[in-house]
Amino acid sequence: MPYRENDNTKLIKHSITRFLSYREHSKCELHRKLTAKEYDPQLCWDWIEKFADQGLQSDERFTESFVRQKLAKGLGEARINAELSQHNIAKSVVIQVMKELQPDWFELAKGVFLKRFGAHPEQDLKAKQKQQRFMFYRGFNHEQVMYAMESAEI
Repeated sequence: MPYRENDNTKLIKHSITRFLSYREHSKCELHRKLTAKEYDPQLCWDWIEKFADQGLQSDERFTESFVRQKLAKGLGEARINAELSQHNIAKSVVIQVMKELQPDWFELAKGVFLKRFGAHPEQDLKAKQKQQRFMFYRGFNHEQVMYAMESAEI
């Protein structure tokens, strides 16, 4: 049986290395992928922690990469935070990354709105509500959506 456990250890190490060679992963995401392969959950956590201790895995790097990617896709703060919560990223890490990146949520909302709806927003109430729902779904708050819609009317 020790040979089998040693074999799993090699497979876990290889899997983590392979995952991290493609892109940054959160600890939670790595664990989810490894346990999906039916590896021992505790052994997976142990190896994920070893990779983190060596600086090969970092939730901070993952968060920064993730936020940059989502900003490029035009997602707002609420949506990004909701998606990060699925990765069990500490709130302090998210706050630090947002402080470093300093995204202008209002200008991002304006850009998303203009790209999706153009410079001439609808005047019909139902159409405006549909536009607002789209922007809320993207993760922008009420003030950001109103700013984007008013900017498009000018």
